[in-house]
Amino acid sequence: MASGFKNSIENMYKRMIIYSLLTALLTIIMGIVLLLLPNATNKVVGIIVGIIFLIEGINSVYKYFHREGAKLYNLNLIFGVLYALLGVVIILYPFTVVEFVTVCLGIYMIINGASKVNYALWLKRGNEESWLITLATGILIAIVGILVIFNPFASLTLTKLAGAFLIITGILDFMDTILFRNRSKEIMEIFW
Repeated sequence: MASGFKNSIENMYKRMIIYSLLTALLTIIMGIVLLLLPNATNKVVGIIVGIIFLIEGINSVYKYFHREGAKLYNLNLIFGVLYALLGVVIILYPFTVVEFVTVCLGIYMIINGASKVNYALWLKRGNEESWLITLATGILIAIVGILVIFNPFASLTLTKLAGAFLIITGILDFMDTILFRNRSKEIMEIFW
């Protein structure tokens, strides 16, 4: 029975790694689009942002209900519902107001950063050496989210700046996921 449970956890962990890599890649792609095509229509950007929120929300709710005892995912239900609702609203009503999409992006980044800070604290409790990198990534992402909210793309220059921030955020998420994957056995011990 323990072997089946362990296999289940390992499979879930592999899915999380793949999802995290895909999310990081989508973030980088969105950053490149904003950086290179700042005149892209707000409707298209809104729909893309809505899809990202919806996927993140569904994944977070899934992680909550399939956590199999891991305390790490206690906040995922709240985050997941918020992400999913925001995603659906943006997809159904892709507002032409760039400021709204920007604020949503900022909220996403703040929640993402807070989630990484939470993971980092769990890693620290388990004496995992990589906790500081995860903490720094989470704090940086949250700070960028706050900056995005309080300066909602007043010009094309700011749109390009937001694209650059998304590229950096995606690269940091990608590196964080690779670090987790490479140290998966040690990290899984912390959460169980």
